[in-house]
Amino acid sequence: MSAILTITETEPTPLLRDFSAFVHYAEAHPMALTQGHETVSGRDLYELNQAMTNPAPDTTPRTRQTLHPLLHLFYHLSLAGRLFQKVPGKGGKLALKPTERLKLYEVLKPAEKYFFLLETLWIDADWKKLVGGYFEEPLYSAPLVLKALSAHQPGKCIRPQQARENPSLMPIFVHWRSFALYFSFFGFWQVTATQDSAAGRARLHFFQAESITPSLLGVALAPVLSQARELPYWNLPSRRKGGEWNAVPGSPLPKGNTYEVIYGDLVEELNLKKPKAAGKVYKGKPGEPFFLPFVPLFAEGELRQTLPREGVKFVDGTYVFKVSMRTNLWRRIEMAGGHSLEDLHYAIQDAYDFDDDHLYAFFTDNEAWSDEKFTSPHDEEGPHVDEVRIGEVGLFVGRRIVYLFDYGDCWRFRVEVEEIRTEGPKPRRPRVVEKKGKAPEQYPDYD
Repeated sequence: MSAILTITETEPTPLLRDFSAFVHYAEAHPMALTQGHETVSGRDLYELNQAMTNPAPDTTPRTRQTLHPLLHLFYHLSLAGRLFQKVPGKGGKLALKPTERLKLYEVLKPAEKYFFLLETLWIDADWKKLVGGYFEEPLYSAPLVLKALSAHQPGKCIRPQQARENPSLMPIFVHWRSFALYFSFFGFWQVTATQDSAAGRARLHFFQAESITPSLLGVALAPVLSQARELPYWNLPSRRKGGEWNAVPGSPLPKGNTYEVIYGDLVEELNLKKPKAAGKVYKGKPGEPFFLPFVPLFAEGELRQTLPREGVKFVDGTYVFKVSMRTNLWRRIEMAGGHSLEDLHYAIQDAYDFDDDHLYAFFTDNEAWSDEKFTSPHDEEGPHVDEVRIGEVGLFVGRRIVYLFDYGDCWRFRVEVEEIRTEGPKPRRPRVVEKKGKAPEQYPDYD
């Protein structure tokens, strides 16, 4: 296959130029995140928006992040790609802090930067969060959509009327919502919005495409993505929701997985003539570099490397957690990296004199009820706390997670990593080393 594609900072999409502006602003202006949702503040969003090639219209310093689709995408890519971390900042608020990986990203060639961001979207980003937590149907229909796109002519406009002739494209106009925008940011197509969704507050959750015009880039990448990078096999947050917390990107899905069911429903809904079982055309090799099958599309030397993927790595040592219920009510707990999250659960129970008589979960993205969780061994949904050691969770100093005990009364604790000591002796058992405040009664007597 001869080289047909060239990617620069601004062509065929300004994605790299705009992401660079986002990164440089975040480096120069430590961005305190909002309380609760932990997103970029309206003031910073307003300044960032002005630096984009195509600023979102009709925004103010009070416009929230989900109404800035491009910046919402960049926020999630920067965290999912581990270019930035959330760390405690001024006033107890979390802030974005660059990691050492950002330096590695900066020295990549344009095509390599592009495929690192695409890899992050494909493998590491949570598609449900990208659309504001509403749904993730695009993740399952993407292989069908991209396969159909690969047979389309670049530059030829597609509207719902034309898509009915190739029904595999219909999800773009029915279900994809903001993902029609995200793929346009990555240069797969130009998109126009319906009159209703172009107005007001419907830019993210309820965006609806009126037409797409595929690009040469999109048509060239589509067949590789639909087959060698079949999305449900490669997206780790999606696989985690099925209980696989340590999956290898591209490895076979477990039996009875959600993709098989939804794929069959989509085939029936779209009335496709020759339905195939999920994964029949899958050709990728588990764990291989994401960019590898795209190399022949570029000139020699333009696409050779990416950032390292470490997977789940065990980091031994002594971990110090501050487990708080309120500002003036907390326990400091010390434990070894070889202890499990279940051991941390028992340590918190003992520290607060609670009875271990209810279900519970640790939410490692600091968002209660999210899908990024480890649950009680008695919970039907996994992965479970007895399957993972503290040193395998990917903790760093400043990281916060939510521990939720008793789904009825909802006792909520903030667990913050204060220190990780990789040298010296490790505690044989978890222990409370400091405390403040009187623990509440788990079952107060109201008589």
